Amino acid sequence: MNIVGITAEYNPFHQGHAWHLAQARRLTGADRAIVVMSGNYVQRGAPAMFDKYLRARAALLHGADLVLELPPDVATGSAEYFASGAVRLLLQTGIVTDLCFGSECNDLKALQKPAQILSEEPADYRAYLQEALRQGKAYPEARAQALQQYDPSLPPALLASPNDLLGIEYLKALHRHKSGIRVLTVPREGASYHDRRMDRQTAASASGIRQALIRSRGHFTPEILAQLPSPALYRPQEGRIPVTEDAFSLLLLERLLRAPGEPLEQYFGVTPELANRIRNHLDDFRSFSQFTDLIKTRNLTRTAVSRALLHILLNIKDCQPAGCFRVLGFRREAASLLKELARRGSLPLVTSPQDEALPEHWLHADRLYESVRSLLHGTPFQNECRRKMLVI
Repeated sequence: MNIVGITAEYNPFHQGHAWHLAQARRLTGADRAIVVMSGNYVQRGAPAMFDKYLRARAALLHGADLVLELPPDVATGSAEYFASGAVRLLLQTGIVTDLCFGSECNDLKALQKPAQILSEEPADYRAYLQEALRQGKAYPEARAQALQQYDPSLPPALLASPNDLLGIEYLKALHRHKSGIRVLTVPREGASYHDRRMDRQTAASASGIRQALIRSRGHFTPEILAQLPSPALYRPQEGRIPVTEDAFSLLLLERLLRAPGEPLEQYFGVTPELANRIRNHLDDFRSFSQFTDLIKTRNLTRTAVSRALLHILLNIKDCQPAGCFRVLGFRREAASLLKELARRGSLPLVTSPQDEALPEHWLHADRLYESVRSLLHGTPFQNECRRKMLVI
């Protein structure tokens, strides 16, 4: 049986994601598709706009057979940690035969070159990287410069395209695990990753859809609905203020004020430089997003700062491999996947936290998200330990 693995955030699940799932199944000839998805927090260091169950349901309705959740520390890590954690989880299933990801260049051979360099880290590459960092460049910029110095044949666009960069990290992780999983790419269609434009003729990016919802204050305009494969899923969300990092502003401020003598460097992604900037500018805190913009620097990118602040809020001190398969949902006709996962996977299967407790930091992150979401929307609190996995 061919089983294709896909890593995703689906924040929200849009037409491009549905197309990617269909293409992944077609190209690999897969009998089943397993999606490893971020939970209530995402890789750019922010809460997901829609909770993990709604996003998992959309995926199951449009090509996924089983959705597993990435732990919050992996889901909110840099591209390297995100890709490495996701690949490791897919390998631990023991049943995934293929990996398929979206790519701007759609050239697997071109992506494998920088992936091998980053996996092996030759001495010359490391020297170029250290020199770029000494020049004050942010790590992503320094790494791109070092790669091009080491191998001038690498196209500059390859090292500046979000999906290609993530693809390189997937390939690097597979290389380090000496995995025999087959890899295929799907060309990215529609708007680019950071494109915020929206029209009915072009598949919009998730970023564009989120920005449109923020502007409309949660009203699903016809333009927004046209980008969502299952618009009926969002009827209960109509008119609700979108969940963004600024909904967590008071919680973050309270957390930072409670830690004046605490070494902030103990938290995942907090460098000594960033810890000093947090302390020195705390009196100027106005909101999560405003504070992120305030303390970012040339060599501390906005995304890196946002991730670090989120890790402080969620009490995440390092990035650990997933300790279980957290099942968010599956399709009835694919129930055999759960049996195979239990039989051949190397981690315990958790279909409900009340059956087997998740790590405390995982539950804490979900409780915090649900507390903010329920207060923001004026809806009942949903206890994670009482929620059932989805069966479609």
